[in-house]
Amino acid sequence: MKKTLFPKPLEKGDIVALAAPSGPLEEERVAGAKNALEAFGLRVLMSDEITARDRYLAGSDARRLAELVEALSNPQVKAVFLGRGGYGVQRLLPLIDFSRFTAPKAVIGFSDNTALHAALAAKLGWATLHAPHPRAEKPEELKEVLACLGFFGDPLKPSFTGLKTLRQGAAVKAPVAGGCLSLLSTLVGTPFSFDYAGKIVFIEDIAEPPYRLDRMLRHLLNCGVLSGAKGFVFGKPESFIAEGGSIGDVEALLAEFAAEVGVPVACGLPCGHVEGHRPLPFGPEAIFDAEKGELKFTEPFAR
Repeated sequence: MKKTLFPKPLEKGDIVALAAPSGPLEEERVAGAKNALEAFGLRVLMSDEITARDRYLAGSDARRLAELVEALSNPQVKAVFLGRGGYGVQRLLPLIDFSRFTAPKAVIGFSDNTALHAALAAKLGWATLHAPHPRAEKPEELKEVLACLGFFGDPLKPSFTGLKTLRQGAAVKAPVAGGCLSLLSTLVGTPFSFDYAGKIVFIEDIAEPPYRLDRMLRHLLNCGVLSGAKGFVFGKPESFIAEGGSIGDVEALLAEFAAEVGVPVACGLPCGHVEGHRPLPFGPEAIFDAEKGELKFTEPFAR
């Protein structure tokens, strides 16, 4: 297991990168994200080609790779904000020379960006921040992200209550790892997957038919990669539902999963593909009490 490396706090006037390693970004969305970051006094560095499009990707693999590597290796860049999810990061991972990234910096995003969170943890031991992408129309979300980065003083240590208990058990203390189930499943067997041993595993997704959720969860269980996990926290069950689906089907799947894993399980974390999406640090220790329905971080993300 690699030693966890944490980013330094972010300060007003720092340079941050805005990158698009996954799906394409519209000019309006790029402008909104840039303006939102600049409104807090940050200086934004981004490629002139960030709005490029190649089918369902933000430009060619070569373009997205160069942009991402520059953002992660540039010593002037203090944090990397990923513009959106979609699909595309997995195409880049085998092409990245991770040895070029010598100093940990905050990497912020979710959805398809789960693959980058996992790879940076597996290859370098970097702590990263599973969090909303910067949006002009959601300044409060960005404000909480910046609070986790220590932008306003002592870094925020997120606290979540009101989770629904699916399997009871003693409270556990461990770092959190995970993200979008579709990515967690397809990363298994690659050198870019999270090491779940000793972790509290977070799992969320959006609009998936029950059989696909079942297949992906069963794949993780059958591979044995989750056997050392200390606990599991799912996102809000309603976010998993595909159009025309039933929340009852999702809840039944989560209940089956909880009955098999032998460790505490809860659901309802407001992170990922949900309204009111809150940042979730990967790397710092947290206390997960499934019986109380609580997940509370005891360590800061930026330090």
